[in-house]
Amino acid sequence: MALLYCNGFECYASLGDAGMTGMANNLTGIGGTYGRYGTGGLFSNDYGRGAYLPIGSPESSGGAAFAYYHSVAPTSSRVILALNDLSVPQIAVGLSPTGEVLAMRDQSTVVVGYSGSYVLPGWNHYEIKATIGASSSGSVQIWVNGASVLSLASVTTQTSANSYFYCIQFGHGGNGGGTGCTLYWDDVVVYSGTGGVTGPIGDCRVQAIRPSGAGATTQMTPSAGSNYACVDETTPNGDTDYVSETTAGEKDTYAFGNLTSTSGTIKGIQILISARKDDAGTRSIAPVYRPASTDYDGTTVSVGDSYAYRREITEVSPETSVAWTIAEINGAEFGVTLKA
Repeated sequence: MALLYCNGFECYASLGDAGMTGMANNLTGIGGTYGRYGTGGLFSNDYGRGAYLPIGSPESSGGAAFAYYHSVAPTSSRVILALNDLSVPQIAVGLSPTGEVLAMRDQSTVVVGYSGSYVLPGWNHYEIKATIGASSSGSVQIWVNGASVLSLASVTTQTSANSYFYCIQFGHGGNGGGTGCTLYWDDVVVYSGTGGVTGPIGDCRVQAIRPSGAGATTQMTPSAGSNYACVDETTPNGDTDYVSETTAGEKDTYAFGNLTSTSGTIKGIQILISARKDDAGTRSIAPVYRPASTDYDGTTVSVGDSYAYRREITEVSPETSVAWTIAEINGAEFGVTLKA
């Protein structure tokens, strides 16, 4: 599977909920109105501040697509998103003080001359795809609003000792670079260079939908009221309301709200389950997909003592083995099962 992460920042109360950590001295967080369509977004108030997102596996090639807003130009060339080895940027999308889009290595070296231009202030969609390599064995491509502005082969795209990335850096790192600026990121999609979706993916929206009614199976115990109403919050509310289960094999599935879009291609879906166990011992759960009339269990994962999101991305429907459709998602149920 090539999709590694997607985030519309509509389901999180903190960076930690989104699997992210803030940079030192950062003033970065997640808010419900910072997205490009008035929904959730990642925000910062300085070009030098931002956040890190570990993606879980080293990737020798791949990329990231994202929407980005800035209110003022940086005072020097600054990274807005980088493909990192830990905290070391390998190759990045950057912006110059005079309006150009840059490919930047090691957070300061401009790999190539200026390419393209950006709108100020306002939202633009960027995408970077790269092969990480030293001694001119790498490559990098950058798109702005769907148009290719840079394509380079046989260039150095590696800064660390490793020819891979496994962390995404939002922002430049280190203070400064803008005065009185407002920076937002939204609709982030990260992908590998091998597998299914390998990019470029173009300008995509990452939209959250939530339980809206009971599904075909209601076996778990609600803390109060209806099962689906215990798990339909915008962001998880811990033990305020919840469903629980002690018998392996029992499950809940829920009807969900519809997607806003009525046409387009679905690159993949991501299920988020916020869960914990309440006693010693081993517990495991799995997401449940019900595209039509059959339930399909996803990957089994263990559950810890504190609430945390368990994420699973699927690029194809388990019912059809091809890409999900909007109609299929709008008619599907999703849920969770206790495996052990």
